[in-house]
Amino acid sequence: MPLVLLQYRHERGLEEIAQKLAQELPNIVSRALDVPGNNDERLNPVDIEVRVYESGKYFVNAQDLEMTIIAHDYPERTENIEARKDVILDGVRKLLAYYDRNVSGWVWVLPQQNTAFGKI
Repeated sequence: MPLVLLQYRHERGLEEIAQKLAQELPNIVSRALDVPGNNDERLNPVDIEVRVYESGKYFVNAQDLEMTIIAHDYPERTENIEARKDVILDGVRKLLAYYDRNVSGWVWVLPQQNTAFGKI
């Protein structure tokens, strides 16, 4: 179950964009990180958790939007991780195109080894 940490700069008036991104990121990320050839590695939007944070006043050099995505490190996922990151970037850029804003930011996909996940 990938976790998306979405951070935005409140003072730039990005609440609406952050809210829209939080709604759309499960679709974007599940599409990008899904591994169709392995049933254990399949992803649907309900598998993606998104947490939204405002940048704090002591955050140094924070961009307008920062998305860190933590996910299991499956070989089929990491062999083309750059292309998968680009799918996420494209989805985010398409959403941002609806707003007349100049927004800085980044997407960072962090595959994690030796992880374990279990539902309650």
